[in-house]
Amino acid sequence: MSSPLSCGPPPPAAIYPDISTAFAAIQSHAKDNGYAFIVRDRKPTRVLYLCDRAGKYDNRGKKAGVNESNRRRQTSSKKTD
Repeated sequence: MSSPLSCGPPPPAAIYPDISTAFAAIQSHAKDNGYAFIVRDRKPTRVLYLCDRAGKYDNRGKKAGVNESNRRRQTSSKKTD
């Protein structure tokens, strides 16, 4: 399991006038710390942002018949879980 700060320090808490200003502010903070945010879910009254490295690696499209011990690991994945 990864640590809560595996994507870097969280942005400072603040109140923004609109969603686009909030997203620009947290993206700027994340870029300065080497990561980014993505929109996970959007509803009329809320938006859920996630670190771009959150979640497990999805291996769809990989060869299913290759033995685990012979398979080359995905070395370019940024996922942390």
